[in-house]
Amino acid sequence: MVFERLNAKFEFRMIRTAAAIFCLVIVLSCSALAENKYEPTWQSLTGREPARWLLDAKFGIYAHWGLYSVPAYRSEWYGKRMYDKNDSVYKHHVKTYGAPSKFGNKDFVPLFKAERFDAEEWADLIAASGAKFAGIAVVHHDGFLLWQSKVNRWNAGNMGPRRDLYGELVRALRRKRAMKVIATFHHIRTFNWYLPDNSQARDEAQKAGWDLFDPNYADLYWNQYTGKYEDFISEWKAKVKEVIDKYQPDVLWFDGGKFQDADSQHHVLELLSYYLNRAEQWGRQVEVLNKLPTSGKFNFPRDFGVLTFEGGRDRPAVVDKAWIDDLAISNDSWGYIEGQTYKSVNQIIHGLIDRVSRGGGLLLSLCPKADGTINAEQQHLLLSMGQWLKQNGQAIYGTRPWKVHAEGPIDKLQYERRGHSRWSFRNCNAEDIRFTCKENTLYAITLGCPDGNKLTIKTLSTGTRLSSEGIDGVSLLGSNEKIRWSRNTEALVIELPTKPPNDIALAFAIRVKGALEK
Repeated sequence: MVFERLNAKFEFRMIRTAAAIFCLVIVLSCSALAENKYEPTWQSLTGREPARWLLDAKFGIYAHWGLYSVPAYRSEWYGKRMYDKNDSVYKHHVKTYGAPSKFGNKDFVPLFKAERFDAEEWADLIAASGAKFAGIAVVHHDGFLLWQSKVNRWNAGNMGPRRDLYGELVRALRRKRAMKVIATFHHIRTFNWYLPDNSQARDEAQKAGWDLFDPNYADLYWNQYTGKYEDFISEWKAKVKEVIDKYQPDVLWFDGGKFQDADSQHHVLELLSYYLNRAEQWGRQVEVLNKLPTSGKFNFPRDFGVLTFEGGRDRPAVVDKAWIDDLAISNDSWGYIEGQTYKSVNQIIHGLIDRVSRGGGLLLSLCPKADGTINAEQQHLLLSMGQWLKQNGQAIYGTRPWKVHAEGPIDKLQYERRGHSRWSFRNCNAEDIRFTCKENTLYAITLGCPDGNKLTIKTLSTGTRLSSEGIDGVSLLGSNEKIRWSRNTEALVIELPTKPPNDIALAFAIRVKGALEK
């Protein structure tokens, strides 16, 4: 009997162990399936639906901030231009700091202290702006990292500020309700970026003892004289993976570079599939923005990710898939420089409205000072945007393009410069009307405040079918006054309230009976 009981207990334990092993195998198998949902091939990566939350968000913020913020002169390309003897930045650098043999770009690191950076203040300001996702350029072309890294020693956690700048901001942003996080990477261009453009200048610089050619700094100045591209691109991938694993960003953005070249593409494919598979494990929708550089060729195949146009450069009026423009808040540089001027509130808000009406969005770049402060001009712009969006966000967030995007001339919005088409929203007025829609409501938004007491919208005449049953009513967002209107074969005519709710852009909600025709 004792033996039988012992045998029974043994058999039960074996069964229980086998069941546990079986369950573990199932869990591991499911995990493996999740990890392998995306393979490192374009065929596997393309064709995804864009992240719904990003399509709804419309407006995000990031910042250009780093070593170039210390000299605050001419542009965020200071680190390259200071090594070009024909550039005005070189002359300024020699006069201010000394020759590159005495003071190289690396020597700005201890001067970049971010001593007044307050992640909570940044997060509060960003939330007040109405942005739905935010972050910073975690590494620019100069290769200095704004996160605490174990991959490369040239990072803000290890030197300079000795703080995890991106990590602090990520944590502060995520404490804000429904705020998503973006990380932008500009460092695939770092290899050979610092070098003077011709061999003679390089030979002279090398003889002069410039630090670009010193092997002790090869892991910052990555170039063909002190390193190998294969090592560089492997570390490029490792840096991005580190940010993915450490901060779990909701959006990745990459500046232009060699993403589809033979010696880099396999690294790129491995990285992108890794990110999307990690997101599957997190149970979250993430997105990759796919930039169109000046080359006219997107970083990745056009079917991958959400298309991105720098300042709207080379973007057509109609884009057949999800897209977003990234835009500098200033007129002069993406990074902070002394004497900088900024775009107007109207210009940025009108540009946002136009982009949303065409199915796009806006990613606005700030330019903080080296100490981590955001100056009064930028704060004013952000708070003004937030005030307008608080009043009129119903016509922006979660909307989709209507069958007609715009009323008014488009020629004044587009211009050519240096062989590229561009967009400008400096000269908009109330004759420029943009349309968005949501469910059974059509929004008509004026890019300015109309003169007089009436607004005429020719697009919405009785000749344009809105629904099978017509208009149910019209209201003006931000106003409690009853809006009177009439419609004829020429236009929809709206009587304006005695006191408009703002002087930037008026958003009219036009409710229809039945389903809105889109």
